[in-house]
Amino acid sequence: VRPANYPPGTPGKGYVLDHLPDGRKIAVINLSGRVFMPDLDCPFRAVEYILPMIQGETVNIVVDFHAEATSEKKAFGYFVDGQVSAVFGTHTHVQTADEKILPKGTAYITDVGMTGPEESVLGIDPEIVIRKFITQLPVKFQLAGGPLQFNGVVIDINTTNGLCKSVERVNTILER
Repeated sequence: VRPANYPPGTPGKGYVLDHLPDGRKIAVINLSGRVFMPDLDCPFRAVEYILPMIQGETVNIVVDFHAEATSEKKAFGYFVDGQVSAVFGTHTHVQTADEKILPKGTAYITDVGMTGPEESVLGIDPEIVIRKFITQLPVKFQLAGGPLQFNGVVIDINTTNGLCKSVERVNTILER
């Protein structure tokens, strides 16, 4: 799955429709934002095009909205509120503490976070990233050591109407 608002002809699909173990169907849509990101088609219009095709197959719809700006992510969440089960923001790799169920029943979080080394900059040893910022020279990235973090979100979907019953942020630290 790649962002559905990528240019026509780009390899991959913008959404996937699959079966859950109990036989029900679930759809996952991936979209990329445009604020402080590469110039792409409008994610709002892209989801308007995709939803009628998916909604005939399932009410269980999760959107991965890969974007930089909180304002764009929140606006998108409200735009699809009540039409999808959940909107999970991704890209910044820093878990936000704003998980909630929007007024019409869609679960929302601005950024799910990341899974990887806790004491890091996007998983990379901080000293290496700092050196790159200071010198502007290329550096070889090295995975940071130490404890690992696991970020995520657990949602409970009403499978009759596709709306979210609960949303809970997960943030766990694991020793290596």
